[in-house]
Formats: sequence, structure tokens, C-alpha cells
Amino acid sequence: MKTISIPEGMQTAVFVMESGALKDAAQVVKEYFPGKTPWIVADGNTWAAAGEKVAEVLKNAGLTAKEPKIFPAVPQPHPYESTCQELAKMITPDMVPVAVGSGVINDLVKRASGIAGVRYFCVATAASVDGYTAAGAALSVNGLKKTMPCPAPYAVLADTDVLESAPAPMMAAGYADLFAKVVAGAEWKISDLLGILPIDKKAWDLVQKNLRMWLKDSSNLGYLFDGLASTGYSMQVYNDSRPASGMEHLMSHVWEMEGLTYQGTDVSHGFKVGIGTLAAIRLMEFIIGLSEAEARKLAKPCETLEERQANVKELLKKNCYGDPEKIVFEKFKHGAAAEERRELIFRNWDQIRVLLKEQIFSYADTKALLEKANAPVRPQEIGLDKEQFYHGLFTAQLIRTRYTLLDVLYETGLLEEGAKTLDIMFEE
Repeated sequence: MKTISIPEGMQTAVFVMESGALKDAAQVVKEYFPGKTPWIVADGNTWAAAGEKVAEVLKNAGLTAKEPKIFPAVPQPHPYESTCQELAKMITPDMVPVAVGSGVINDLVKRASGIAGVRYFCVATAASVDGYTAAGAALSVNGLKKTMPCPAPYAVLADTDVLESAPAPMMAAGYADLFAKVVAGAEWKISDLLGILPIDKKAWDLVQKNLRMWLKDSSNLGYLFDGLASTGYSMQVYNDSRPASGMEHLMSHVWEMEGLTYQGTDVSHGFKVGIGTLAAIRLMEFIIGLSEAEARKLAKPCETLEERQANVKELLKKNCYGDPEKIVFEKFKHGAAAEERRELIFRNWDQIRVLLKEQIFSYADTKALLEKANAPVRPQEIGLDKEQFYHGLFTAQLIRTRYTLLDVLYETGLLEEGAKTLDIMFEE
């Protein structure tokens, strides 16, 4: 059983990764979940990819498993908190849930195991997400996409033969999700500079130290999975997704809550995030290109509370976002507080431009790298017209208290002006 190193202090105790690693599933259960009864949770696709083989390995090793829970392949399972609650009722203290799948299956089992108070085992089937090794699960709770608290997997197994045979778009989605860490890092730097949220060095280094190496070759499965796993560890360390996501993920969440599909199929998390990443990079270049004097001249006046309330009501009129208004106004500043924050940003404007230049790839290079990875680079490639794209951009600021580039632009009165530069995403 070939294991890969795990940073100290993680909730995850073992990570097995090699060709043919499925054969080690029984050994993992025996060593890390002694005396527990395995319970496989998969969907139709992941059962065929790995679940059936894992069940066979467990049976041949003399491990009596509970009847597996297999969601249908079509329609794909959705990450609903209500589903987690149902799964949790099926878990007993003598069981070890075995999540065989990628993003949704892993999040469902992770949260259900957390509710039930048991450790779980994750068998990855695609290099498509950074959530395998993360604490917390991205779920829809009463319509609002939230990260719900729960421990990371106690054991992870990744058979590279399975990962390599996964549909090509899944690896492209994983690469796009990893690329988003460029934006997350830039936003965290700004938040640190403004005294809003300091950078945690351990969490930062787990993501940013080797990020450019992981991104240089989208066809390198080792780089990709290492990057995604390390990002998950960073979220364990920080107990929050701040090291791994920013405005691009919030845009993705909005489109998911709106039920975005393309050609009759749900758009993958990674592909939505990739489009959001390109938008974020373009907006960062907008900031880099403005001197402080130019930015001050372009800035619209701060919104009054009444104006903000009216605008929020209009943005949320689709009524599919849960109830985020408390979140919106928890971070909204008006009057003297808004002017003070605006002045703070403008006093640090030139430093913000410097740190953005240091952190990001250019829009052209980002687009080229995502294209090389076979990830979509135009909103219409994932079913977004201009109306829904821009609505997602403006609404994304409303669903988290996290400080992102959208807040920088909104608080300086530059968000609408910056958004005008994004039409190029539809034209190229």
C-alpha cells in the first residue's frame, strides 16, 4: 500500500495513491477503521468506475459490508443538506461510510458522517475538485449554497488508473478549480493589506507555495491531484474555504442556485468556477490599469442604505437564493463608515495594484492555459447569456460575508465600470 505524505496536524490520517490502489481498500478499512462495517455510497457512474471493484475487494477480504447506497447516474445527485440528513439516519456507530465518487458524493457522505459522528473513507474517482481532503461540505441549504461544517475524510484512496480513465472534462474541471486559487490568493492579499482578514501562513503556503508548478502542465495528473489535495489540507488547517475560493466560487454558487444547465446537463463546478476566474482576472487587470487619481475620478458615490436595499431586492427577485439578506447587510457599510472604508482602499490603491501584478496571470495567459486544459473560456460555452452572466457577477457579492474583489470594487464605486470590461469574454 503506497501512501503519500500528509502535512502534520491534519484530520486525514492516511492517503493512498498509486496505480491499482483499489486493491488496498480492505487494508485501509482494517487498519484505520478496525471492527467497522463498510457502507459504500456511490452513484451509477462511480459505482461502475470504482464502487463495484471496492465492494469485491472488501468481500474477498472477509469484510461484510452493508448494502450499498447507489444514487442514479441520471439525473445526477445534487448536494442538498436534506439528502445528508437522510443519509445520516442510515449510519450507525459501527459503520464506516465509504464515499466512492468526486465532488457531490464526497460532500454528501462527508456531511452525513459528520452529523452521525463517525469517521469516513473517501475513494476518489476523478481529479475534478479540491474538496476531497477539505473539512466542510458545499451544500444547498434551503436554497442557499453554504459550506456546512464537518470533518475531512479520515482516509483517502486514489487509484491513478481510475483517475486517468475518468471522462476528460472532469480533469479539465479540476484544473479550472485549481486555477481559481490564483484569484483566492490575490483577494486574501488585499484583505490582509486592508486589515480585514490576515493571511494564515501555514494555510497560505499549502496552496500558494507550489501553485504555479501545479498549473504549468494541465495534462500532469500528479501535479493536478497534488494541488487539489493540498488545497483541501489548507481548508482543514484554516477551518474555512478562504485559502481556496473567492469571487469566482461565489459566481459559480449563484449560477448553481439558478439551476444553470448546458445542453440539458448540469454545468460542472469547475467549469463555472473557470468562467468566474476569468472574470476576476479581467477585473484585476482593470484595477491594475487605473492610477489612484483615475480610480477616484471614475468612482460613483457610495450607496445609501435605501438605495442598497432596493438594489438587493432587484438582484434577488428570482427568489432562488435562500435568504441571504442578513449576509448582505452584515458587511454593508454606508454613511461615514462607507466613506472611511473607501478612503482606506484608495490610500492603498497603488499597493493593491502591485500585489495584483505579483499574484495573477494575465487574462490572455489565463485564457490560454484554460483553453489548453480543454476548459470553457467563454460564458456561452456553459450556457450563460450576458444577462445571466452579469446578474451572477453582481449577485455573488451578496451571498457571503467574505471580502472579495467584488467588495473592493463595490466599496470604491467602480464595480459597474469594471464590469463593462467583461464584454470581451463574449467576443473573443
